[in-house]
Amino acid sequence: MTTPNKAGIYIHIPFCVKKCNYCAFLSGPAGPEVRQAYVNHLIEEIRLRSREVPEADTIYFGGGTPSLLTPEQIGHILEEVGKAFRITEGAEVTLEANPGTLTEESLAGYGNAGINRLSMGVQSMDDRRLRYLGRIHTAEEVRRDVKMAREAGFHNINLDLIFAIPGTEVSDAMEDLEAIAALEPEHISFYSLQLEEGTSFFRDFEAGKLREVPDETDREMYHRGIQVLREKGYRHYEISNFARPGYESRHNSKYWNMAEYVGLGLGASSYTGHRRMVNETDLKAYSEMLGRGELAFMEVHENSEGDDISEAVFTGLRREEGVRYRDVLGSEAAFWEYFREALPEAREYETGGFLEMTDEGLRLTERGIDISNGIMALFV
Repeated sequence: MTTPNKAGIYIHIPFCVKKCNYCAFLSGPAGPEVRQAYVNHLIEEIRLRSREVPEADTIYFGGGTPSLLTPEQIGHILEEVGKAFRITEGAEVTLEANPGTLTEESLAGYGNAGINRLSMGVQSMDDRRLRYLGRIHTAEEVRRDVKMAREAGFHNINLDLIFAIPGTEVSDAMEDLEAIAALEPEHISFYSLQLEEGTSFFRDFEAGKLREVPDETDREMYHRGIQVLREKGYRHYEISNFARPGYESRHNSKYWNMAEYVGLGLGASSYTGHRRMVNETDLKAYSEMLGRGELAFMEVHENSEGDDISEAVFTGLRREEGVRYRDVLGSEAAFWEYFREALPEAREYETGGFLEMTDEGLRLTERGIDISNGIMALFV
């Protein structure tokens, strides 16, 4: 099975101003002293995992809200990453940021530290919906922060948008999408809201206080959104992601292309040397392990060849271009010999208009995306 040569580096920053009502990510509020102590332990992990991959051409700060760290802290982390790993010149270096946490000075500082791509968690451009979601910013702050980022020299900006917010109609989702597109970001991530256990929204749902948007409305929002973004010149290159040509997320593409990536920080996942590792999710345990000079792995799984093959198909089907047989098993004949039990059902999905199959590979149609989990399950 072929995989891209260069790896990605993911750095988890688990801090935020306040927990949003829908958020199940490993994150929470913390003061400056806790954040600095975390940076110190993160740097220790970077040093311990030096040269784990031959070369990396993307670095991604995710969270949480990485923009709660100072430019100096981000710069220090990047400096240590540069010492520990071989980083390709011109690497894509992304910082997730929340509107309302940015200033002209911090944006200039992040740029000087080496950040060249911003990913901003907007989620809605309606202040009532933002309050309902538990966001800390307003729509006007989004407009202000995008303008400040442009003035600070950022030419590669992603804006995240959530649709299917409880109580909304298709027109509300399209209103949000038009307002986001009007800011002319290079990249838009367009996600359906999911109710996750442990969140405020999930507790409200269990108590009967929250009603999900009906599935048919959710799907209409999604397909209308695809049409709107295509008309505005965005390429729908992955199930939830749209980009101007040449601005596809190089880092996130690692996950869908079975490239290696090193995950650093609390709860971060890695895939290197055909092993999947997950870091400790308890901050105290993570810090203590690194304080003793130990790697902070909580789980390590050695992927079999079968694991890698199934994952390559499962993740590859998320991409617009789908899966090429030669990348997975060398040829069409070898691919379908390996997945011979899946072929009859795959043909049924093809006949139904959900799956396109050629002599080079297979891909989901736009209709197929709606039942993608069932199709992907054929190859697991």
